[in-house]
Amino acid sequence: MEYEYTVKFYFDEGREEEYKIKNNIEQETFTEELSNGFIEKSWYSFTETEHYKTILISTKEVYQVVVEKNILEFD
Repeated sequence: MEYEYTVKFYFDEGREEEYKIKNNIEQETFTEELSNGFIEKSWYSFTETEHYKTILISTKEVYQVVVEKNILEFD
């Protein structure tokens, strides 16, 4: 099963960015991996699925991340 996550990043200067990310892991695991990436690194990268671009985010500028899940089922 594939999951699509809407991830919202909230930055210190009042800016927000929203991306869609498809993955095959449950939300709890995805959120944990995202959290660990932010704790361990000063930069976090991922590929967003709407335009298939690699996004690089400075973790020092982000004060909050919100993850919302949508389930995509394919027959």
